[in-house]
Amino acid sequence: MSRLGRYWIFFVIVAVGLALRWGQIGRKTPQVLRDDPVIYLQTEKDCRPNAAPCAALGSDRAVVLGPAKSGLLARTTGLDEAAIIQVEVVMLGADGVALGRRTLAADAPVWHVRGLPPGTRLLRYRITGSRETTVAEFPL
Repeated sequence: MSRLGRYWIFFVIVAVGLALRWGQIGRKTPQVLRDDPVIYLQTEKDCRPNAAPCAALGSDRAVVLGPAKSGLLARTTGLDEAAIIQVEVVMLGADGVALGRRTLAADAPVWHVRGLPPGTRLLRYRITGSRETTVAEFPL
């Protein structure tokens, strides 16, 4: 076999391997989403929770965030409060970098967030339940 033929065989083997691997991409996604579904809520237009309460809405649930005497106060509706396992809030900067992360009490009727890091432009609430995870994002 000529030298060119050996290179040709090598590249054909690599190309077939890559094609087979790329064919597998995305096949596990339905299984992961079936096992641990994530529900993203849509935030109301012109939402400014520092000034007035606003909501992130889903078909059967909502998270409402509004001003408090110190910081921000969030509460939910439509979620099975007994099934909530963990509540996490992530403070994001304008460039999407996490500036802070706090775990809140899962059994609290409302969640109070005080002392936001300077430069916080977005709050992301991640509410993990026994059956699904709910995510709500609020611009600041």
